[in-house]
Amino acid sequence: MPARIVICSSVLHTGHFIAGEVYPERRAGIASVVVNRASMRKWLIGCGVLFGVVLVLCIGVLVWAFTPPKIEIPPRQLPPNNAYDEYRAMAEEMKQRLDADTRFKQIESAIRGGQPLSAADRAYYLQRMEPYLRRYELLTLRPCVVSVERSVHARFPEFAQMRRIAWTEAYLMREELRQKRYRAAVARADRLSRLAEQARNGGSLIHYLVGLAIHSIALQPIREELPRIQDRAALEALLKLARDYEKRRIPLWKCLQEEYYFILSVYQELLDGRISIDQLTDSGSTPQTSTSRGNMLLYQLLVKTALPELNRLMTQAIEESKLPFHQRRPETMDPEKSVRHLLNALTIPTAFAASKRETTEVTLMRLVGCTAAIRLHKLRTGKYPASLEALQLGEMIIDPFSGKPFVYKADPRFGFLLYSVSENRVDDGGQSTYSGVPEARGDLSPVAVRLPDHLKGVRREQQPLVAPIWLR
Repeated sequence: MPARIVICSSVLHTGHFIAGEVYPERRAGIASVVVNRASMRKWLIGCGVLFGVVLVLCIGVLVWAFTPPKIEIPPRQLPPNNAYDEYRAMAEEMKQRLDADTRFKQIESAIRGGQPLSAADRAYYLQRMEPYLRRYELLTLRPCVVSVERSVHARFPEFAQMRRIAWTEAYLMREELRQKRYRAAVARADRLSRLAEQARNGGSLIHYLVGLAIHSIALQPIREELPRIQDRAALEALLKLARDYEKRRIPLWKCLQEEYYFILSVYQELLDGRISIDQLTDSGSTPQTSTSRGNMLLYQLLVKTALPELNRLMTQAIEESKLPFHQRRPETMDPEKSVRHLLNALTIPTAFAASKRETTEVTLMRLVGCTAAIRLHKLRTGKYPASLEALQLGEMIIDPFSGKPFVYKADPRFGFLLYSVSENRVDDGGQSTYSGVPEARGDLSPVAVRLPDHLKGVRREQQPLVAPIWLR
């Protein structure tokens, strides 16, 4: 019995060893396998989720890439009896009949060069231009909104012919001013002012520049003759011209808004396959007839990625151009310098140069209007006004370059001195440049002084400034 007890005890002890030493390790191994399987399951689930997310993102990117962007462009509101279509038709006729006339072109070149004409050449020139002068005079009395298609392939024959009309009117204005027919000359300037606004009403930046050119051509003869215009009727007409200009002037921001719509239209043409990227740098190329599927996808991606930057930069430029002239910042008015996208670099224009020219145009028109008002005040009261505010002209006495009234001085011995501080916004005592436009030096006078012969050929920055011009 004791031996059996010992054996049993040994067996029991051995069993305890097996259960306590060997089996626990096996249980630990089994638990490790279970943990590894759980970790593997979690890892697989994580990979599956990640794969699903990536798949969804890829599908989203593909859907985004293949879905054309939505471009909304408001249509123009064209008035009935719109004069712009007739301007275009007249321009085509003028181009065909006048550009092929060698004699006419030679006379026209002489006029623009300031050369005298023989009586025969003058008669021939006016005989060729007279029908178009009559037609345009009637058209300036009608409503007019630019009606040209917003497209890369749009052509503007009216621009050259509008300038041709302006040069003819300026030639006739100089004749009338020499003959002291001041009222008739101012009437021509008024017609050209209306033409300039018609040229840019509803138009883009290029239309605005054409309007600037026409205004400049119209004002130059008036400014050259201004010291001698004393006729009451002519002065009243000049003041009315300046006041009407303030009312009907198309501001730059409206043309920048239209420029924005034009760019959007160009991007829509890309999406529709009507043009290619190459045609954006070659405006004379023929319209696109077909575009490959690969290019269509590329254009969609380009337009989609370009639109946010385009919207931001053009909106900034438009809002900046609504500010008073002296508050505008060059960096915002020049969106071209901030462009990062390739497509926008081909289409977004620089607007700062146009902004400076707008400021100049408004300044000169106001200076001429104030000059007429000062002289009329002198005719009525026998003395010059004590200040520009006494004229009660409102915004017309404000110098756009400074945001303050023009510099005005009156002296019974010399008359009166009126000028703008011009581009440098520094009062240079009324000294101005011969160019008659703002420069980095000098002030801006209402009077334009022609460059003397002995200074022709001298670089502009080396030309002396014109002494202050006192008017009576």
